[in-house]
Order: sequence, then C-alpha cells, then structure tokens
Amino acid sequence: MWKFIEKQKKILASETNALAKHWGGKLSVVLVYPNVYSVGMGNLAIHALYKILNDHPNVVCERAFLPDKNDMAESLRTNTPVLSIETQKPLSEFDCVAFSISFQNDFLNIIPILSLCSIPHRSNNRGGDYPLLLAGGAAVTINPYPVSQIFDCLALGEGEEVFSEIVSVLCEETDKKQRLQLLSEINGLLVPSLTTGDVKKRFIKDLDKWRTETVVYSNNAEFGDMHLIEMSRGCPRKCRFCATPSLYSPFRVRSKKAISQMLQDGEKFRNKIGLIGADLLSHKTLIDIIEEIHEMGKTFSPSSLRVDGIDNKIASLLAKSGHKAVSLGIEGASISLRSSIGKDFSDDQIISAVSILAENKISFVRLYFMIGLPGETLADIEGIVDLVLKIKTEMKKQKKMAISISVTITPFVPKPDTFFCKEKFAEEGYLRKAIKILKRSLSDKKGISIHHDTILSSQTDYILSNRGTDLITFLENIYETGSIRKEVSKFGL
Repeated sequence: MWKFIEKQKKILASETNALAKHWGGKLSVVLVYPNVYSVGMGNLAIHALYKILNDHPNVVCERAFLPDKNDMAESLRTNTPVLSIETQKPLSEFDCVAFSISFQNDFLNIIPILSLCSIPHRSNNRGGDYPLLLAGGAAVTINPYPVSQIFDCLALGEGEEVFSEIVSVLCEETDKKQRLQLLSEINGLLVPSLTTGDVKKRFIKDLDKWRTETVVYSNNAEFGDMHLIEMSRGCPRKCRFCATPSLYSPFRVRSKKAISQMLQDGEKFRNKIGLIGADLLSHKTLIDIIEEIHEMGKTFSPSSLRVDGIDNKIASLLAKSGHKAVSLGIEGASISLRSSIGKDFSDDQIISAVSILAENKISFVRLYFMIGLPGETLADIEGIVDLVLKIKTEMKKQKKMAISISVTITPFVPKPDTFFCKEKFAEEGYLRKAIKILKRSLSDKKGISIHHDTILSSQTDYILSNRGTDLITFLENIYETGSIRKEVSKFGL
C-alpha cells in the first residue's frame, strides 16, 4: 500500500490550496469523483463542494478519484483500497462517502471504486458500520434510478444549500436508520429506502451567495493552467436536445461584482481565467469582465460561444488573449434541422462568424455536430461535408495563414425532461453509415481532421440516462464480465 500512499502524498504536495484538516471530533466526508484525478479536478463541482464542506467548522472533507488504468490493475493485484488525497485514508474509514457524478457513463466506475474499498455496492447489504453513501450531480439529477440501489441518499438539483442541511443531520448523535429518516424529510433529497413519490429538485436563487471557482490548483488537472469561474448557470436558449435548461432552471447570472471578487481570488495563482457558462454571450457584462481581465494583465478562455453572437468585438478580445482556436457548436448541417433542435442560426451567420474569426487571425476552429437527430437523413450528413468545406473556403481567404478545422461527431442521445425525451436512439447501422460518409469525404482534405465519439459509448449513455432501477444488474454484469458491448446488446439498440 505504501506506493499508493506515496503517490497520493506526491499529488498533495504538487497542489496549491489543498486542505488537510484535523479529524478530531469532526464529521469526516470524502468527496469522490468517479473518474481519474485529471478529469475530476477539472470539474468545478468538486471545487465548490470541497470549499463548502471544509468551511464548516464541524466537517473535514477530503477528495478521492478513480485510479487510472495502471493503478487500478495494481490495486486489484495487491488488494489496495482507494485512498483519499489529503490523509491517504481508505474510503471505508470516513463517516460519509459523497459522490459527485456529472456524466452517466461514470456510473460504470462506482462499483469498481466501492469494491476496491470492500464496501458492498448494494445499500441493503450495508449495515450501520459502513459509511453513509451519498450521490449528487448532473447525472444523478437527470435520472437517479440506475444507482438508487447503491446509494443511501441522492441529492437532486444544486447542492450548495442542501449540503448544510445534510451536514446538520449527519452531525447528530443518531443511528443510520434515524439519519435516513431525517434526510428523507429534506427537500431535494431522495432516500430510496424511504421516499415515495417524486422529489422536487433544489435550485439556489442567488448565485452571488456562492463562489463557484477553482479552489485547489493543480497542473495535472484538465484546465489546470486556468482559474475557472462560473459566470452563469442554466441556459436561456432552451435547445430541444439539451438537458441544461431543466437541470439548472431558471437561467441565472452572477453579477459583475461577484465575478470581480472571484477574479481577485485567482489573481495570484493563474494568468489565464476560464469563463464557464452555457451561453456566455448572453451575459450582459461579459465585455466589461473580459476588459477587466485584460487590465489585470491576464488572459481569458471561454467555455462556449454561440455562433450567432460572434462579432468583431468578441473576436478582437479573443485575439487579444492570444486565442488561435475557437470551438463552435453547429450541431446540425441544414438550417431546417438546426431550427428543429433550437439552433436558430443560418448558414450565412456561420460563415460570417468564421470569417470574422479568421480576420482576427484565429485560424483553428473546432466544429461540433450531432448525428442521429430526429428527422435527420443521410442528405443532412452530406450537408455536414458541404458546410465544413464552405467554412474552409471562407477561412482560406485570409492569405498567409495556415487553416485548421477539427470536426467532432457525436451520436445524439435523447435525455429525460427534454423535448426529445421520448425519441429512440438512432439505429447503429445508420450511425455507422453516417460516420463512414463523413470520414470518407473529409479525412483526406488538407487542414481538416475528423473525430467521433464511439457509438457504444453513446448507446451506454442513452441506457443509463433513460432506464430505471433494473439497471443495477446492468452495472453489476459489466463489473463482473468487463464487457460493456455484451450488456448493451441486450437492449436491442
């Protein structure tokens, strides 16, 4: 075990602002992100919850992550449990193991983590001697039922306010049965063994009350070179394929004052500021905030930009921050298809956007498209090819500049609580044909690269997003056999 202890100590030593509190008399919580360290530490939810919990005088909060592929094999061979970063303790020694789960496919990593720690993964097999298992996050809020037989309690919606209420219950001198009863009485919590009926999601009214930003800095994290700041939550656009509006509703923005405070928090730690939001260009003070960042001698990086909001001002600010690449979510190739999913911008607006970017010396664009959308035909797939080539032609008008276009293709996954929630997942044969057309038509074009998510990964996402409590056997079988494809094939997609 000492090798794993030393590795965790080395990670801790490489971080800035991590906090190892004394355990004496405190509620011990380990915050688990069920993916590898670099991915988990690039997620703002981990940072926000870590601060909220450690700010509580009666709580000590530490972090743990899925071991990487090599460490997982060695952990299995040596029977070594998953250890926390801060004090290198096994998860089984904590009072509460709290999973933050953003993506459905990470449900697959829960049983392996618990198994390494000798914690039974079914809640009805855990007595009072085991930690209380709690889960929340976007994936749980979208559909908690695939993991409802694993966790003692599930938090639906946004966790900032509800965590103080959870902590109050867990700090009481009661047994597990009494704690679960008290938790079941809290709005926004689903206790599978006790709750009957629907649970109303919790949403915070005033984002300014909470600072959602990078707390622990690590060069080994995704976006580790940035101080990340959440500008807004939810989205005003309500695209028909997207779960964000129902996950985080209503759309809320932070004030410029609150954002300026977070800029000051990160000023001495990072020179690049990552601005996070589903529709940043709808933030009324975005330009002012970017100019403040530049006045501080820093640069900024946006999480997303809507095509129809890109103008010369935005492009010039991107260029001033040294951007050579921009990501654009096109989603559908034809105007009619985009309109049907809520992306109401024209081909002319797309061409105008890339032209403006190129004029500002931004020579690399990442284009994101979905395939298998409702009403889509192979003609729409050919339309992706035509649109990409038009974009390349427009960008090439800027002489003496090497053009690079990255095209990412993702099979569409219908999600609960969206306009398309009752749509079926596209047939595998159709998706394979669509990918083949795109690769055949674009792969050999100079300056264009094409990438795609695997059909199997998207099929798994669809199953985990839309099925119910029966999926516990799906997760168990994948853990036992290691064959995702075999289990997915049973659903006849």
